[in-house]
Amino acid sequence: MTAPSDAGDHRSPRPEGSDDSPQPDDSCLHSRLQEMSSRLEALEAENHLLRTLVDTHPDILFIKDAKGLFRYANRTLTEFYGTSHEDIIGRDDSHYTGNTEQSHFFRRSVEQVLSRFERETVFEDATDGTTGEVNHFRSIKQPFHDIHGQPLVAVLAHNITTEVREHERKTRQIDHIYDTSLEGFWDWNILTSSVTHNRRWSQILGIPESELSNSLEEFASLLHPEDKPETMIAIQDCMAGKTAYYHRHRMLTRGGDVVWVIDKGDVIERDSEGTPLRMIGSITDITRIVESEALLHQHSRFDSLTKLANRATLIDSLQQAIIITDARDTHGALIFIDLDHFKKINDLLGHTTGDHLLIEVAHRLSSTVRDSDLVARFGGDEFVILVQPLSHDPQTACRELDELMERLQQALNQPYSLLGPQSQPLQHHSSASLGSIMFHDRHLSAEELIRRADIAMYRAKEAGRNQTVRFDPSMRVELERAVQLENDLRRAIENEELYVELQPQFDRGLNLVGAECLLRWRHAKLGNISPYEFIPLAEKSQLIDSLGDWVLEQACKLLEDWQKGTAFARLYLSVNVSVKQLDSPHYVGNVAKALSQHTLAPNICSWS
Repeated sequence: MTAPSDAGDHRSPRPEGSDDSPQPDDSCLHSRLQEMSSRLEALEAENHLLRTLVDTHPDILFIKDAKGLFRYANRTLTEFYGTSHEDIIGRDDSHYTGNTEQSHFFRRSVEQVLSRFERETVFEDATDGTTGEVNHFRSIKQPFHDIHGQPLVAVLAHNITTEVREHERKTRQIDHIYDTSLEGFWDWNILTSSVTHNRRWSQILGIPESELSNSLEEFASLLHPEDKPETMIAIQDCMAGKTAYYHRHRMLTRGGDVVWVIDKGDVIERDSEGTPLRMIGSITDITRIVESEALLHQHSRFDSLTKLANRATLIDSLQQAIIITDARDTHGALIFIDLDHFKKINDLLGHTTGDHLLIEVAHRLSSTVRDSDLVARFGGDEFVILVQPLSHDPQTACRELDELMERLQQALNQPYSLLGPQSQPLQHHSSASLGSIMFHDRHLSAEELIRRADIAMYRAKEAGRNQTVRFDPSMRVELERAVQLENDLRRAIENEELYVELQPQFDRGLNLVGAECLLRWRHAKLGNISPYEFIPLAEKSQLIDSLGDWVLEQACKLLEDWQKGTAFARLYLSVNVSVKQLDSPHYVGNVAKALSQHTLAPNICSWS
């Protein structure tokens, strides 16, 4: 057989002496290999950076497949489980914790995330592989597909064990305070009508915690039948945002015993439309206080001298009365009482005698009013009586109030048997001025009602004392004008609004012998103000002394001018003097000083 022919090989033989340098195709391949090598080094460097970033991250980072097996884990996780990166791949959590139930929970969680294929944030627990302690995590789970289309779940788990344990510690403290408090706390879910209580709440009402149904209906059934309507109205007002819930009422134990409580609370959660969602509060057991009348001995609520309610108790009771009269559609009233000339008793007979008189007045007031009324010492020689209830009909209510005020006035007008400074017995006659106001709804606050009753009382004093006056709205207007005029009167002299008019005086032969100085006030805005209006104001506000001094100074100046050869040189001037000025210890000195500063003839200035 012949040798194979080389006819099909068209390559030219390599000439002798030629080199082995790569041809153009080999050069391109070499360049691509170098480029690929550079890219590989860059990828390895990038992978090293990413691995370092992931491994040094304080949170746990890992990837699991659909079976719940680890496909990747950072160093934080391997250290948590006490293993290595190479060992953890392909294993589940139970291999390190020994807790198969926990591992099954993690696998079901992965399956749920992959089934919905949406990011989820969950709170879960894991067991430390080294210490065996349970740690708490907030985990973000993100499903994705790898390059081969296999579904996987990436998990970022933040260890919140420290925060959870601190929260649990504070919760235990709060629960301890909640359960050991003397207050019976309640928490009402308004949407579900369920109510939860602390241990003290059930203790106050003598009901075992296991027997509580924890419902609003149960609370309502425990209210005393007479107090239930007012209590429920107070709760409704709080829910409506009118006021915080504060109510004193009776509750019943399972055995039928009465427990007095102060129940208070407020709405702490509302929806976007303002509808109440949650209300919390507490009850305080005041049964012993009510039964033993211990409140009478508490200086913060009662007057230590007369044992009557004090101002704070009056205001609290008045606020309750306003709510009750509105709920029951009845009337109530306030009577403001001020003893006439009480200061003279203290000045002449001493404060001890004055105290005895106040105690006797308190006794007479308490004996005259009804059991439902409240007598309070407002301060000094002032007393206030809260009268409730009065009739539904306004005219009948007015008649009831007037009859009570008449009885009070008669009781206070009876003679008092007192002891003088040396303990000698003496009979003292006294009187009082009474002002009153009726109320029917919540239009006026407690403070405003007291203020108006006080205005009516002062009107009774102005009418001559020992009078009874019911408030009229016009009194408020007059008082506001008086206050404004008093303030303006203080500035009237410096504003040059005051001036003196001279009223001629004649003898029997109709010869001009002098003139009377009359003080006048031309108000900048109100025009001429009658002296019958501003002189009493000046006397009440202690301005009469300065006004009298100013009038005397004007009279002295005028007389001094007349004596300088005018036709009026022999005329005298008469200056009016208020009784209040004569009571002043400085009056004589002020007159002497004014006269000494002017050169005047004798008997040309007189006072009347």
